[in-house]
This record gives sequence, structure tokens and C-alpha cells, in this order.
Amino acid sequence: MKFQIEYIAPSSENAYVLARQLEVGEFSLSGSSQLGGASVKQLSMPRRLQTDGNPDLTIFVFALTNGTDRLRLSVGQQVELSS
Repeated sequence: MKFQIEYIAPSSENAYVLARQLEVGEFSLSGSSQLGGASVKQLSMPRRLQTDGNPDLTIFVFALTNGTDRLRLSVGQQVELSS
């Protein structure tokens, strides 16, 4: 499943990556999931609205397992989510 990185927010132990889903379809995380080569431990969907006021259902927040993995990613980059 392809995503485009929209924002990378580092924290002291983890990094959170906001990414837009580019392909239609369902996906899930497993213990070995990676986003662009960075291990992912958690997924959530923020409450973000489109300009017309409808929920944006293509935006996801990925919590990276290792905060330094954020260096593998950059804003605007298209990446693959592998399970």
C-alpha cells in the first residue's frame, strides 16, 4: 500500500509520521510492518477535515518503533507500507 509522508513529528523516544494513503484499499499492521523501511508499532487515524468539512479518511498517523528511523523518511516522499 502506497503512502505519501505529510509530516514527521519526533519525540524523545518515538517518532510519529502523518501520511496520506495514495491507493484505495484496506490494510492492517503486523509485528513486522514497515513504512518506507521504518518499523511501525502503532497506527491511528487523526480527526482531520477536508476543506469541505468532511472527514479526511486518507490520513493516518504511524508511530515508529525506533525514533531514529524517522531519518529514513522525508516530507513529500512516497513510501510503501509492508506487512
